[in-house]
Amino acid sequence: MTEDEAAIRTTKGDVYIVIGLAVSSMLFAVLYSASSIQVLKAPLWVCCLASVLLTVPLLYRRRYPSQSAFVICLVYSVALVNSAMEIGVSQIVLFLGIYSIGPWQRSRRVAFWSRLLLCIGMAVLFAVSLTVQYRALGDFTILQFAASGGVSFLTNVAFFGGAWIFGNRAWKQRRLMADLRAANDEVREQEQRLTRQALDLERVRIARELHDGVAHHIAGVGIHAAAARRSLDRNPDKARESLQVIESSTRETVDELRALVYTLRDTDSPVEASTSSTTDGNPSLGDLPELIESARRFDQTIEYATIGDSRPLTPITEMSIYRVIQESLTNCSRYAGTGAEVAVRLRYGSTDLEVEISDSRPAGATAPAQSTDSRSVTEGRPMSEGLGLGIVGMRERMTALGGSLEAGPKSRGGWIVRARIPYPRSTVDHSSPDTPAKAST
Repeated sequence: MTEDEAAIRTTKGDVYIVIGLAVSSMLFAVLYSASSIQVLKAPLWVCCLASVLLTVPLLYRRRYPSQSAFVICLVYSVALVNSAMEIGVSQIVLFLGIYSIGPWQRSRRVAFWSRLLLCIGMAVLFAVSLTVQYRALGDFTILQFAASGGVSFLTNVAFFGGAWIFGNRAWKQRRLMADLRAANDEVREQEQRLTRQALDLERVRIARELHDGVAHHIAGVGIHAAAARRSLDRNPDKARESLQVIESSTRETVDELRALVYTLRDTDSPVEASTSSTTDGNPSLGDLPELIESARRFDQTIEYATIGDSRPLTPITEMSIYRVIQESLTNCSRYAGTGAEVAVRLRYGSTDLEVEISDSRPAGATAPAQSTDSRSVTEGRPMSEGLGLGIVGMRERMTALGGSLEAGPKSRGGWIVRARIPYPRSTVDHSSPDTPAKAST
């Protein structure tokens, strides 16, 4: 059932109104007959029946407003001409009938012509009533009769005009409420859509954080576990060292997972807020030395250099740079092999920051058998294990910050990842030239 269909149904309130008006009209008929205030020539039961017939059409004033008003006016006119209708409550019923055309008649043209015809009909009835009264003028003078007729005429104009005007206002209010309900439904639908989109984006963000952070440690655990298995009998010291690296990496993984959970929680609790502040999982450029040192466990030579004067960066920019370097070092440990030379450089330019991570295998080194990543296809190796999500995730991070990312093989062998990120607007300084390397390890 639609909202319009529900609105035009007869309600319990309509039934109570009809019963109340019918009983009141019959009571007025009895009182008028007993007091001789109004002369009712018809029998009392006929007057009571006319009162019931007059009020019953109000039950259908929502569904059939014009038809109900015509029936009410017809019953009122016939009963009034035959002196079978009291003139107290019946006036209220007549007003409600004409008023109901305004808010409930869907076609405004039908509403206009229906009320116009009813007003013309009631004007004719008024003229006939004046003619009858003029014949029974009695002791009334012409002036008194004209004054009485003028009062009756103005009363009827105010009566029917008020029903017309208030009915139109009720129609406008109903349309306004319908528009507000539609707008509210649209806002709720949009809110639900935005909520679903936010949830989807949050899932992607969580997946990216898990891939960039946790997968880095898990990949190292896998490599060192394989090394420990191979050297367990021949070189126990080497196996012990690999197991220590595995232990450290698993602890770091647990810390990253805990930090990720804290960043996803939204609470105002002072206890939890203080705990989350001590386990903040958003890495920054200050954590790069630790990351470089961790990557050196894979028996690779890693050179880290910062070129130019450092600039203030936003936390999300620092975290994104950290994740790009972390993902690139993970790929170097997977595919470049033991003994590879890796260079990590941060170049602070005049308008943007450039991050470059490149690797090159030493002479005579061979690629590991499990080499699989998005770059495996470029180097001619089958893509069987890697999902190719690393470069996609890095590129998405850079694009979100207005930067760019390039990744591909080098002409002299190896792989290079180069990302450029523009500085925040407040830190751009076109006049500051690049300076030589400040730190190198």
